[in-house]
Amino acid sequence: MFRFGDYELDEAAGELRRRGRVVEIQPKPFALLALLVRERARAVPARELLDVLWPDTTVSLASLTRAISHARRAIGDTNRGELIRSVSRRGYRFCGDLVELEGSAAVPAAESARGPASVFVAREDELARLERAFAEAAAGRGAVAIVSGPAGIGKTRLVEHFAELAAAGGARVLFGRNRAEEGVPPFWLWVQILRQLLDAESARPHLGADAARSVELAELLPELADADAAPRTSDSERSRFLVFDAVSRALASASRSRPLLIVLEDLQSADSPSLRLLEHFAFEVGSESILVLASVREEFRERGHPLDRTLGVLRQQERVSELALAGFSRREVAALLTRVLGRPAPTDLTSEMFARTEGVPLFLREAIRVLAERGILDSPDRLPRAGIALPGRALDLIRRALDSLPEPAAALVAAGAVLGREFALAAAAELAEQTRESALDLVDEAARAGVLEASPDDAASWRFTHSLFREAAYAGLAAGERVRLHLRAAQRLEREHAAAPDSVIAELAHHHHRALALGDPERAFEWAQRAAEQAGQLGAWEQAAQHYEQAVAAVAHAGPVEPARRLGVLLALGEACRLSGERTRRREILAQAMSLARALGRTEDLARAAIGFSDLQDWGVRDDAARRAVTEALAAIGDSPSVARARLLTRLAYFDVQGANDVARPIAREAVELARAAADPEALQDALYVLHFALGGPDHTAERERLANETARFASDSRSTDRALIALIDLASDRVMLGDAMGARALRARGAAIAGERPTPAMRWHTGVYDTGLALLEGRFDDAAELARDAFVDGRRAEHPYARGVLSAHCALLAVERGDFPEVLELFEPALKVRQGPVHWVHAVVARAQLALGRRDEARAVFESLAVESFSDVPRNLRWTDSVVELAMLCAELGDAARAKPLYELLAPVEHQHGAMPIAVCYGGPVRFALARLCETLGRREDALALYEEARAAADALGARPAKARILLQHGLCLSARDRRRAQAVLEESLQLATELGMAAVAAATRRALAPAE
Repeated sequence: MFRFGDYELDEAAGELRRRGRVVEIQPKPFALLALLVRERARAVPARELLDVLWPDTTVSLASLTRAISHARRAIGDTNRGELIRSVSRRGYRFCGDLVELEGSAAVPAAESARGPASVFVAREDELARLERAFAEAAAGRGAVAIVSGPAGIGKTRLVEHFAELAAAGGARVLFGRNRAEEGVPPFWLWVQILRQLLDAESARPHLGADAARSVELAELLPELADADAAPRTSDSERSRFLVFDAVSRALASASRSRPLLIVLEDLQSADSPSLRLLEHFAFEVGSESILVLASVREEFRERGHPLDRTLGVLRQQERVSELALAGFSRREVAALLTRVLGRPAPTDLTSEMFARTEGVPLFLREAIRVLAERGILDSPDRLPRAGIALPGRALDLIRRALDSLPEPAAALVAAGAVLGREFALAAAAELAEQTRESALDLVDEAARAGVLEASPDDAASWRFTHSLFREAAYAGLAAGERVRLHLRAAQRLEREHAAAPDSVIAELAHHHHRALALGDPERAFEWAQRAAEQAGQLGAWEQAAQHYEQAVAAVAHAGPVEPARRLGVLLALGEACRLSGERTRRREILAQAMSLARALGRTEDLARAAIGFSDLQDWGVRDDAARRAVTEALAAIGDSPSVARARLLTRLAYFDVQGANDVARPIAREAVELARAAADPEALQDALYVLHFALGGPDHTAERERLANETARFASDSRSTDRALIALIDLASDRVMLGDAMGARALRARGAAIAGERPTPAMRWHTGVYDTGLALLEGRFDDAAELARDAFVDGRRAEHPYARGVLSAHCALLAVERGDFPEVLELFEPALKVRQGPVHWVHAVVARAQLALGRRDEARAVFESLAVESFSDVPRNLRWTDSVVELAMLCAELGDAARAKPLYELLAPVEHQHGAMPIAVCYGGPVRFALARLCETLGRREDALALYEEARAAADALGARPAKARILLQHGLCLSARDRRRAQAVLEESLQLATELGMAAVAAATRRALAPAE
């Protein structure tokens, strides 16, 4: 094992780790890095690297270059040679400070003498990683740690043991435990955390800033307020992020007096709003003294499960690590048995226990309990192997514990399973039709069997020791009995909370839904509807969608189905799905709503469903299903002016903005006029934004500015300011295209003001994308790499369809600037088959990278495929200028004089502009630079020299330093035939700038140009 900086290279495990977290790296780059580290005393020749890494395959140096690039990126070697150095004509050498280790230091497990169930063994590495993470958190570098593994693997035991250690070390430990699979109130995990925080603060003699923050949260979350307090209402997703921010600030404030360990158990059962809040908090925790420790069960989940999204978001964060637990090894099983027996465990017993349990801690514990109850552990040496009657299948251990219960205890446990993982004893007793006193004796029976344990948080509650016990008990109920128990649970909640049911609405909706076969569908509908409305008021759109699903089911069981009522619920469900980002489900629901509206002849509802199909933040992504829906709805409502017609026309125009803008613009203008006449701010903001979008390109910048400003003015009257922000950032990109750096900065500042202090992920993504493009334009490459990663995480959170495409574009441009052309091809060559989006630009970037790598024939073939009727097929939309600039540069690099003339004629009318795409910028340089290259290709050297001078000035005015380095290189080469001395000065300036910026290819080309003069 080798350590350098924050990294560890573990050859035995085949892992590269940074601060304990595994770094993703492909096998070849890992093998390359390991070889260079081992041979660090010398430069390893390229031929030797090729022979070792590809012993049976003939590959080019491009493969080695690509592996070097991947290895550098994996270890953060962003300065291109600080750690993996290229030694001229000798090869590559690892030059970092390095320590060779014999093995990792282990943190001994805490001793415990409280009986077999409390024995803690193994998990030394996991404990060590958690201790390192908490030490960093205590120093103000907060993090999130995820403990994952299958059921029974020991996640809860590890988490609780570490929590004890942290508490003993002075940490404040807050637990959030899931109470049930369904029916919990929104944000239930965080409600528990905040209640504990409030209790801790209220116990202090003087309330300080922490408590003030907590009081604010009590107002924001109804569950924390008094029963009589009215919940805050919310009309937009922004309110949910205000709640998120308030939670984050309260916890951050509390951590400044004492480090926090926040334990979130069983995330797989968490409600969706709690998961979304965790996503938000993971972004905020990095500068606080907080470690969030979450446990997640590895199990089959339906596609689209909320947890999959959350884990995907968390895994993008640098300050998030994951500990995947596996079963105990045979050695660890032996250690556990030794601790239980008080002496070394017999070999046969160890082997049999390991074979039968496969090292799963839960099953080991249950097996040991069975052996202890049978007295076998008193003389384990004489135990024949056949004498250990352990079940062959894991769940048999769970069933055995449940089956051992007397029937009254089993009935009580089953009632508890209906209520959830944790339940009040009185509630379970009533459901099981038992007295509280008898129930108390029965839970003792269940506790002795290892099924239940007293709740550590509530003296009147019990919980299942493992969720598998709860699931098995619930699954063991006959279907009819399950329905009866749910109905009793619902009726009990209604009686107990008749005066103030708001705190248990979600549970009422859940139990009534499960009891539909016997209960009252009208009551089920009422509670589901109210629960959905409450969740919507909190901005918990995922929870709202779940309850609307329950309402849909209730309507279907309510005697004669009322189609109009069902239609209303479907439309509400579709809107909740839209706000929660559930795209696939939203389309399914709205398709049903359209079908029903069509059958009922309700054209307005047909229009509402069609409008919900498309999202105006999607950058006009192709959407055939939404287009069909909008077209049908337009035909149904007719030509009479209305808000619905305005919004439908807006979307129809939106579908065409990426292509035939001459079709989209008249439709968008009609939508604007209809929205103005209706004086509807939502419809008008939609229409203004889409018209602004449809006018994108080199020709309508003044009108786009007017429309964007008008959109921003209407934002204050709308539920959402997203469209206004996008329009302003779009407009800032226009100012970049026009070379107005000051105007671009002013518009970016206006966009930030509209977004506010706590923007939504979609807003952050749009501004992050723009900031990344601007950093690339200015030559701030390290900043650009970090901004691109951060923006991508926000884009994933917002589920934007172009999030990955924009990341690929920025990464490709960064690779171009650094001269890593194999990386460009790896990112972009798969996109050659895509026939939508910036097709001409992507193809031109790929061809230029191929040309840089000597693949001239391939580059020529790509260029020929683009040169359709003198490039007249390039859509004259918001991508036109940058696409044609990229084509012109490719044309010049290929020396194609025949194609240079039509490209020159296309670009000459916009010579004052720059190649820049809204909103990602994707800067291609001043148009005059492309014109200069084309002039050289056409043999017009004098014109080219004049254009190079103008292009340099344009780049200077915009602060485009990488473009300036390229312009200086080409200008110097062009000058060399006329004025050698001046050419040398220009080339030396290019070399200095390219070296400073880390533009390897430009610097190398400049050195070659200067070589004869030297």
